[in-house]
Amino acid sequence: MDVHRPSYMILTWGCQMNEDDSQQMGNLLEQMGYRLTTDEEQADIVLLNTCSVRAKPEQKVRSKLGELKRLKLKKPELIIGVCGCMAQREGEALLKSVPWVDLVLGTANIYDLPALIQEIKACGHRISALDIQGGSSNGVAHIPRVTGSKVGLKAFVPVMYGCNNYCAYCIVPYVRGPERSRPAQEIVAEVETLVSCGCKEVTLIGQNVNSYGQTLSERVDFAELLRMVNDVPGLERIRFTTSHPKDLSNQLIEAMASLPKVCEHLHLPLQAGDNDILRRMGRRYTVEHYVSLVEKVRNAIPNIAITTDIMVGFPGETEEQFGNTLEVVRQIQFDGAFMFAFNPRPGTAAAGMEGQLEARTKLRRLNELIQLQNDITLNKMRAGVAQEFEVLVEGPSVKHSANLTGYTRTNKTTVFPGDPTLTGQLVTVRTISAHPWGYIAEIISKR
Repeated sequence: MDVHRPSYMILTWGCQMNEDDSQQMGNLLEQMGYRLTTDEEQADIVLLNTCSVRAKPEQKVRSKLGELKRLKLKKPELIIGVCGCMAQREGEALLKSVPWVDLVLGTANIYDLPALIQEIKACGHRISALDIQGGSSNGVAHIPRVTGSKVGLKAFVPVMYGCNNYCAYCIVPYVRGPERSRPAQEIVAEVETLVSCGCKEVTLIGQNVNSYGQTLSERVDFAELLRMVNDVPGLERIRFTTSHPKDLSNQLIEAMASLPKVCEHLHLPLQAGDNDILRRMGRRYTVEHYVSLVEKVRNAIPNIAITTDIMVGFPGETEEQFGNTLEVVRQIQFDGAFMFAFNPRPGTAAAGMEGQLEARTKLRRLNELIQLQNDITLNKMRAGVAQEFEVLVEGPSVKHSANLTGYTRTNKTTVFPGDPTLTGQLVTVRTISAHPWGYIAEIISKR
């Protein structure tokens, strides 16, 4: 490592899209000659890639900015940037409220990062770049990846940016702009590059991958894109997220069932188990439609794992409506769920709705839902004991020393004894015991 090269540090909050955005920013900085550091005291650039879906990540960012103020006073040449959804939402107001921030970079302006850094260094300007339609990148340009040893066994590959759904509670369309799909051949070429550098598994990501292709001149839907990626030689596994129930087509279900590299896991946000709440959320499907989709998927792929997102405490939610959500959770038996209480985000329709619930009511409901889903998850895990699963070995387990770790095709964490030289290989394991977090297992064969 060349310690004389300038260095950068990126802190990331939020979803897979943010993680990939951070990687793209890192790629650009490395192409400029910067090297990655994990020590902010040594960094010449610190970027905070932020999330605005809920209030807590923004609070963490503000706390971190407070810590960085002391570092900026000690090291005035340090460049501090706020990027991502919070940057897009608050815009130039961040420059006024946090005077030690040098750069506010919107979600569609990542490609402009090198030029902006050069301007800050040359002129000392404090800059914001917030063109949500895409700026010079037109909203869809993807930064060429740093290849070689920096490519891991797994990678996120964005297939689209933005969202057109405008759910009443969600800030994403306002901070990530309208839906834009990347050309299919560009996505396939990126996957081919990743595989040539040792990547075994890709996760295709977007705010709603099911509507992929609608902005392309040459129409390719998501089912066809899966087929194209499935044909990439050397790729072992394909995952994708997130899916919107209103756009989950029969063609996509058939592709999931027939393509050998597509893993048997579907993340399908429910959000609520009551039709009136779904209508006021702007979700554009009913409970009955959602349940019918789950039945179709399970009939086509009997061993599939289905996970979801569920929100409690939406404005006006009654005890009966909350009870309806619990009943749907009991009926469907999800493998797992991201569960959270409604948190009003400024600028969204739900933030101004009547019937805002008290925090203690939302917390009580959330705890009840979590307990129910945890019981379901553990029961489903126990049903997998003494079964055989394919696992992609990711290396030594951090939490379980002397063991390896990896994920089943159904996205279950699995820990098992084995030699670290198996990293990157597919093995078959037999599960010994189940826990809420995953399985303890033993290897029975190697491929």
